[in-house]
Amino acid sequence: MDIVVRSNRAKALLNDPTYQELVEELKKEQISVFLNSGSSPEGREEAHNICCALAKIEARLQSYVTDEKLLNKTKGQHRGND
Repeated sequence: MDIVVRSNRAKALLNDPTYQELVEELKKEQISVFLNSGSSPEGREEAHNICCALAKIEARLQSYVTDEKLLNKTKGQHRGND
């Protein structure tokens, strides 16, 4: 997929209120598992894995946005050498 297209789609997702709400709800649910003293070790491990997965998804989307910024910066440098 084109870097600019992927970046635009990532930005749209990151800025989408429904997506933001979903991620926040999932994080809060997992945090409540950690705070619940009755949670099983397996439950805490699953909550940890879900939090890690959410963080990886957010980081990957942000990296797509950064890729476009780097591409634009590189293009700008090449133009300066023309």
